[in-house]
Amino acid sequence: MCGLAAVLCSCAATTIKKTWKSPEHRDTPFARLAVIVVDERGFIRQGFENRYVAQLQNDGATGYTTFNLLSLPDINQDKAAAAEKLKTVGAQAVIVMRLMDMTTIYHESRPGSEQYADVVNGFEMGTWYNYWTVAYQDMSPTFGNLKQKIFLETSIFDLKTSKRVWSGLSQTTIPESMDRVAEMDEIVAKFLTAMRRDGMIL
Repeated sequence: MCGLAAVLCSCAATTIKKTWKSPEHRDTPFARLAVIVVDERGFIRQGFENRYVAQLQNDGATGYTTFNLLSLPDINQDKAAAAEKLKTVGAQAVIVMRLMDMTTIYHESRPGSEQYADVVNGFEMGTWYNYWTVAYQDMSPTFGNLKQKIFLETSIFDLKTSKRVWSGLSQTTIPESMDRVAEMDEIVAKFLTAMRRDGMIL
């Protein structure tokens, strides 16, 4: 139930690293799918679920959001009841997205040489206050760069058997300047493309 990290216009920010399809699944592609995004922050869950449903319907399938049907604690408490509720709205399968891993890298660089303002000779450096005063007088600029890598797993479960029949893992590289909201569309599009390529959805 851990949150999906912020996710999200630079080139090739998101890639699908790998996919898996159950060898037992030989049915026709699913046409009606519910979507559950495992994130306790409502705006993240709703944002991704709405995008999945919109893109599914644009390509001829039917999608159902679940944020308006079931809370994550309700699903966790009684998964069988949650599955039955999804069946009653017409879903054949459920797409579940969750955060797998996240790494953060911060790199700091100094473009020029160190330059210090004049200080009094013999300034005692034994206390943190005096040490900070001298360090603060370093006048050379520094530049920092923060980059995150988000790994998301998306799976399809057949509601008839309750078994997982497909899964995929994505990697999204997120520099500080990225439009994270725009990248949500790209993440969803790449997962759905992989599902269609494997014959899982219409």
